[in-house]
Amino acid sequence: MAHRHPSKLNAEYVEHPRARSLLKAELANCAECRDASNEEVLDDMERGGIFESLLRGFVAKQSERWRTTTTTYPVILHELVPPDEAKHWATPTREVVRMCVIKSRRGKISTSDALTEARLLDVDDRSRVLDDLVDGLLDDEG
Repeated sequence: MAHRHPSKLNAEYVEHPRARSLLKAELANCAECRDASNEEVLDDMERGGIFESLLRGFVAKQSERWRTTTTTYPVILHELVPPDEAKHWATPTREVVRMCVIKSRRGKISTSDALTEARLLDVDDRSRVLDDLVDGLLDDEG
């Protein structure tokens, strides 16, 4: 990517700088940067990598959105998801989300099983998961 995409991105849940760049490219609707970033994300499925940063950000954002005062921890993100929301996700995303555990109200999140599940998917299914993660992270942006 030869240029940057300035934006008012408020992706407070996403820590990895390359993950934030992907979100900015998405907001800027820059197909060239988005395609290059997607490829980079799908090649970086390791712990601490770009995909995990997006996954953690997604889980943190959605769990905050859907938790209630009676939510007990640990909780699997999928248990918090309203049924109407889950219908919009691709099947592989639902499978990955079933492996994400929120361990405390302060947002301690376990994604190791979800990363293992994502690595087992073929590249097309991983792309679908990535699309759902990005959509969920940018839901209130822009």
